[in-house]
Amino acid sequence: MRNYIIRRAGHSVFIVLGLMALLFFATNVLGDPVDLLVDEDATDEQIDALREELGLSRSLHIRFAEFFGGILPGNVFKGDFGGEFGRSYQLDIDARGLVLQRLPNTALLGGVAFSIGLLGIPIGMVAARRPRGLLDRIVNVMSFAAISIPSFWLALMLILIVSVQFGLLPTSGFIGLGPEGWKYMILPALTLTPTVMARNAQITRAVMIDEMGKQYVATARAKGLTERTVLYGHVLKNASITIVTVMGAEVAGFMNGATITETIFGWPGLGKLTVDAISNRDLPVITAALFTVALIVMFCNLVVDLLYTWLDPRIVYK
Repeated sequence: MRNYIIRRAGHSVFIVLGLMALLFFATNVLGDPVDLLVDEDATDEQIDALREELGLSRSLHIRFAEFFGGILPGNVFKGDFGGEFGRSYQLDIDARGLVLQRLPNTALLGGVAFSIGLLGIPIGMVAARRPRGLLDRIVNVMSFAAISIPSFWLALMLILIVSVQFGLLPTSGFIGLGPEGWKYMILPALTLTPTVMARNAQITRAVMIDEMGKQYVATARAKGLTERTVLYGHVLKNASITIVTVMGAEVAGFMNGATITETIFGWPGLGKLTVDAISNRDLPVITAALFTVALIVMFCNLVVDLLYTWLDPRIVYK
């Protein structure tokens, strides 16, 4: 197991380095961020001075070396990059600190939506008990409808009906956890929850129906075990690997899927920060944000792989 984790960590390092290299060249193709930072009537001397201050006047290969020097442990390549990821061009603060400041907000929103979305698992289990029955058909229709609804449309409808029409909840922002803070979380969480719940219900239903058609289920019933024991003690356990795989993908997907929701609701999370950074060509913030997301996604995949060995002892990593 330890050797497997070490190998996975080594592979992850190369993946992150490749991602960062692609990110560097992609962001440099977007254009010169200095154009967004100077006034329209700025002189050529002022533009050159700002470009020199931001380190954008140096050649591309030197900036590339300094870029990797910022993200590698211990700042292997010492330069004028200004820290591990540099300072935000727009806000003039440490990019890593800015990302770490916004990350808990995204984790909070994703955690609430994910927790509510877990209700899809028992819904899928109930639907799987009588395939093609009335409840199963209702769950199918509702889950397909929930997955088909675009998140941006649902967010706008919630704002229009709940906030504008009835004035029940605020339309955007977040004031932190407190007596009034929960009101700002309801609409963004409701926007993210239907897709997660519907996907969990669909996967759970499909996997459990497949498992219930296998020989060991017939054997368990022939031994006189109750349907509840067969369903929860045998079928669910064998179906859990697929369910856990989907749940791991959902957790990682919140880091990407929450971007639209955060932007619409003005939620001060990592997704909105990344969108604003891309609009402003703020390379240090983009780098820090995507680096953080990459690490989270790879960590989630590693945790899912390790859970496999706990759910199924036949799976052994060497």
